[in-house]
Amino acid sequence: MSSQILSGREDVFRGITIHSDKIKVLKEDAPEVLKKSIEEWKTKNVHGIWFKVLNSDNFWISLLIENGFDFHHAQSGYAMLTKWLPTHKNSSLPKYPFTSIGVGGVVVNEAGQFLLIKEKRGFYMGWKFPGGLADPSEEVFETAKREVLEETGIETDFITVLTMRHSTSVSIYKNVGDMYFVCAMKPSNEEKIVPKPCPRETSACQWMTKEEIDKLTDKDFHPFNRSIVDAYMHWKESGRKGFLYGKIYNS
Repeated sequence: MSSQILSGREDVFRGITIHSDKIKVLKEDAPEVLKKSIEEWKTKNVHGIWFKVLNSDNFWISLLIENGFDFHHAQSGYAMLTKWLPTHKNSSLPKYPFTSIGVGGVVVNEAGQFLLIKEKRGFYMGWKFPGGLADPSEEVFETAKREVLEETGIETDFITVLTMRHSTSVSIYKNVGDMYFVCAMKPSNEEKIVPKPCPRETSACQWMTKEEIDKLTDKDFHPFNRSIVDAYMHWKESGRKGFLYGKIYNS
């Protein structure tokens, strides 16, 4: 019978984080070790237990669930489970990040034409602005430039964040909200603005004037996208520079 108590990193919130790869426990000893550890943590007034289980140590998962743990989140290579010990107060363990970041690029050339695309597949098949989801550790303006290049083949420069929208109901994931940033942009080189649609993602790509966009039906150009055009025109007419990335981050 093992008398081992699991060790981990304690925090200022009376929590402790256990990493499965940093503890040496035989599979057959794990049930008893976990039981004694929970009892020990209760006597020490530990509140929250975080248990990070690597794929190679997956035997812990069913055992943890049997002892009142639940999934907090999972990523490639591991799952994080948690347990709240106090019975006299509700859990204050923070939830996993629950908002995705989408970015659209409003690219306008010197002739005043807007760069629009149609996707090959998706929920909306009309004309829209190029864009997509941000990658981890990617800045909003970087996402805009990357997505425009991937979908249209045109390199662009970021000008400003034009507008944004926050929704808690449009995400395909349960309990996940969505923030959508719209960036005003311009071609990096006006001599290289011939669209080269991505054969995998884009079914059509072309420049359109505002007058041509105004003639599109709501089926071909969603009212939400029309409101973005209006926001862009209002910003241009105002003469304001808008949000300048370089002044904030590179000063």
